[in-house]
Amino acid sequence: MTAPAASPALRRPDGSALRVLVVDDEQMLTDLLSMALRMEGWEVRTADSGFDALTVTRDFDPDALVLDIMMPDLDGMAVLQRLR
Repeated sequence: MTAPAASPALRRPDGSALRVLVVDDEQMLTDLLSMALRMEGWEVRTADSGFDALTVTRDFDPDALVLDIMMPDLDGMAVLQRLR
């Protein structure tokens, strides 16, 4: 029996690692998710508030976002609306 083929790593069109922004006001969750994504080879940045997420997004230009819906300053839906 042959071993199953490894799934291809997700990459940007230029071959660099995908960029992901993880946004949550609970530090433990952000750290855990960031660690898991980094282990997959992704480039990860974090933000602990909605307004911080807007600032980091402008500088980092992520391919994907993981947004907490309920944050004290600006919730995830409002962040998404402003980014669109």
